Amino acid sequence: MPGPGWEGGDRKARRSTDDKQTLLAQKVYNAVPTSSSTSEQDAVLPTVTVLPSASPPQIVAYHRRWWVVGTFCLLGIAQGAVWNCWGPISDSAKLVYGWTDGKIAMLANWGCIAFFVFAPGLMYINADRLRLSVVLTALLIAVGTGLRCIPASTGIATILINIGQFLNGIAGIMLMAAPPLISSTWFPPSQRTTATAISSIFNYVGTSVGYLIGPLFVSQPHLTPNSTLQYNDTVVEDISGQIMRLMYVECGYCTAVFLAILIYFPSKPPTPPSLSAAMNRLDFRTGVKKLFRHGQFWLVCLAYCVPGGVIGGWTAVLDVILSPHGISQIDAGWLGFYGNIAGCAMGLLLGRFADYFAGHLRLIIVVMMSCATGALTWFTIMLYGALPLTQVSLYISFILTMVSVNASVPLFLELVMETTYPIEEAVSAGVMTWGNNVFALIFLFVPLLPNVGVRWMNWAALGGVACSIPLLCVFRENYRRLHLDTGAVTETHDDNERAINDDSIVEGRKGYQRL
Repeated sequence: MPGPGWEGGDRKARRSTDDKQTLLAQKVYNAVPTSSSTSEQDAVLPTVTVLPSASPPQIVAYHRRWWVVGTFCLLGIAQGAVWNCWGPISDSAKLVYGWTDGKIAMLANWGCIAFFVFAPGLMYINADRLRLSVVLTALLIAVGTGLRCIPASTGIATILINIGQFLNGIAGIMLMAAPPLISSTWFPPSQRTTATAISSIFNYVGTSVGYLIGPLFVSQPHLTPNSTLQYNDTVVEDISGQIMRLMYVECGYCTAVFLAILIYFPSKPPTPPSLSAAMNRLDFRTGVKKLFRHGQFWLVCLAYCVPGGVIGGWTAVLDVILSPHGISQIDAGWLGFYGNIAGCAMGLLLGRFADYFAGHLRLIIVVMMSCATGALTWFTIMLYGALPLTQVSLYISFILTMVSVNASVPLFLELVMETTYPIEEAVSAGVMTWGNNVFALIFLFVPLLPNVGVRWMNWAALGGVACSIPLLCVFRENYRRLHLDTGAVTETHDDNERAINDDSIVEGRKGYQRL
């Protein structure tokens, strides 16, 4: 048994939880048959896999789970800050390296490109390989930031910086797909949504940190009335030194996080925190096949990917959208910072709230997306003169939009994990992240077309957010994993045949039926 302090939870609370989970495990375990026909296995998506032992699993939640999620959050901050390193200091980077707006935008786009190239790597992310995956992720970020610190000419430095951003983009695959896997592997059912919120939201915190530390370390060059940079060799040298100090600081932080994860980051606890965590998952190939046949998954996936991807692209060019309305780059940066921070804080609170009111994720998400639609409508019509444009109204409408959209991210992830169980969590989350990147790329590639302008961007963002509401309304939620962990089973004497179709996943076994 685990000892006090490091390995165990609060004794009294854990004893009550363990006793309840053990009784549930005994009840469900005794109801599961020991075999099934080959044809039956080929035609179904199993919910519960027979355990190899003759007794139900012991259910224990360990204190070390907070170290795991804490170090993962530090890694998320690192990746987000590195990804958003160059946008906030774009004028300084143009001066030092001679870059254009397109080259700076490309530094951010390496994340999306890396995901498309290395998405098959998701097949290696599961509970048994969690440590290896996270260590490699931290190593990629550390190496990528290290490459940016190598003194070189402008041309060579540009190549090294792009390689570093590409490595950081590869690391983002794991950071976006792993939060549901970490929460399912390490946390009990009453804390799963909270853990998913914490581990996914802190990547957005890193993006917000990028808005702060860039201007803090690197001064902005002055602009002449025709928007050309005023500088001499001394100014260029000073700003170049400031950029290198920023590179050193980010590299030092990323290296420290890598060492912390390398020293201790176990893949999974000695005993599972829930009954569902003890059950086997489908292999990657089978899981992907079942996922693509699961119609309800695609409803909630689109409801997440369209607004998430479009809003992600929209915020990436926020200064371009606001510039025609007389709003400076600095003000746009602060607007993005406050919006991201407020969204992160609300995401953490909403995750805990969803744990207390388990089984109502769809309702909470619909409310949040409705609020986002209203706030973004206010923001859009205000920019185009239908309502007075004031700084207070601009900040309130934008922050409400970001709060509603960003806070919904962990809830979407948990809703999909419940719907698609027992498909591997990283597979479901990976497909959703892939879709998110697709819509972000589409949004960011449209401005490259001639004579398109930027007026369409606010309306596209509004439409993307609003379209999620009808998709969620027709989606039929199914808390498969939660029902298993909370003992939502009743005994029956019917022989129920397991089946999967495009609308839902239904399973029956001789001896029990899940409600």
